[in-house]
Amino acid sequence: MAKIIDFPVDRIPKGVHTHWPELNERKVAAQIEAQLCHYGKHYFLRTKLELKGRGISFVDNDKEMLKYKVTVRAFEKIKQEYSISME
Repeated sequence: MAKIIDFPVDRIPKGVHTHWPELNERKVAAQIEAQLCHYGKHYFLRTKLELKGRGISFVDNDKEMLKYKVTVRAFEKIKQEYSISME
C-alpha cells in the first residue's frame, strides 16, 4: 500500500481542489472549505481565516471555524489568494 503524505496547508497551491468522497478520494487539507449553494448564486465557506470585503458576509461562528456567505464574484477573487477544498 502506498504511503499517504499530508502537505502543510501553506504548501498547497492556490485555487480550487475538488474531491469525490464517493470514489474514496481524500479531502485536500486546504485553507478554506467551500460549498456551492442550491441555486448557484453564492458559496458558503468554512475557514479559520477572517475574510473581509465586498460580497463577503459573516454567517456563524462554529467552534473554531468561521462560516461566510460569498457571492460568485467574491469567490473568484478568493480562489486566487487561498487554497480551497470543494466537494
